[in-house]
Amino acid sequence: MISRLIVVFIFFGSFFTSLANEELQSQADSLFVQQKYTEAFQLYETIFQAGNFSESMLLKMAFIKDGLGNYVDALYYLDMYYKNSADKSVVGKIEEISNEKNLIGYSYDDSHFFVALLNKYRGQIQLLMVAIAIFLSVYIFKKRQLNEKPVTASVFQLISLTALLLIANNSYRDTYGIISQNSTLLRDGPSAGAEPVEMVNKGHKVTVLHRSAVWTKIDWEGEEVYIRNGKIKII
Repeated sequence: MISRLIVVFIFFGSFFTSLANEELQSQADSLFVQQKYTEAFQLYETIFQAGNFSESMLLKMAFIKDGLGNYVDALYYLDMYYKNSADKSVVGKIEEISNEKNLIGYSYDDSHFFVALLNKYRGQIQLLMVAIAIFLSVYIFKKRQLNEKPVTASVFQLISLTALLLIANNSYRDTYGIISQNSTLLRDGPSAGAEPVEMVNKGHKVTVLHRSAVWTKIDWEGEEVYIRNGKIKII
C-alpha cells in the first residue's frame, strides 16, 4: 500500500512539475516576443537549472547572450542546442563566433554529428535495443530447448545489451567544457601548488577527462592539465 502511494506521489509530482515548467516557459516566450530579454532569460535560466529545456529555448538563450556580447554563454547554449538537436545549421554561427574570438575546440566533423544524433534519439534507440534484446532472449531460449547452440544470436544479444548500457550511461560521447573566465591558470596537477602550464582566456572549448570536487582534468592541445571547477562550464 505504501509503495503504491509513493508511486502515485512521484507520478503526480512529475506531472505538476511538468505543467509548472510549461507555464513558466510560456511566460518566458511571451516576454521574449515583447523583447524583454532580461526578464525572459531569468525565467529560461530557472527552467534550465531544473534540468528542463527545449531546443527552441536554448536558441533563445543563446540569442539573448549573443546580443549582450556574452560570447561564452552564447557558445555554451548553442553547443548545448547542437548536442541535443543534431541541427547542422547552428554550426556556422558557432564557428563565426569562435573564429572572431580566435577560440580553439569548435570543430565539428561527422563523428560529432553522429553522437548528436544518438543523443537526440537516445530514448527511441534504447527502446529498440530493449526490443531486440528481448526478441533474442526468447529466440535463444527456444533454440536451447531444442538442444541447439545459437552462437550468432548470443553474440548479437551481447552486442545489443552492451550498446544499451553505453547509451544509458552516455558512454558513447565525450564530455566537453568551455573555459568561462579570462586569465585562467592551467596547472599540471589538481592542486594550487602544482606547476602552472599556461594562462588562457575564456571561450575555449576543451575535452573533459575527469572531475573531482575542486578540479577538472582537461585535454589542452594534447596535454592533460587541470583547471578549477568554477572556471569551466560543462556542456
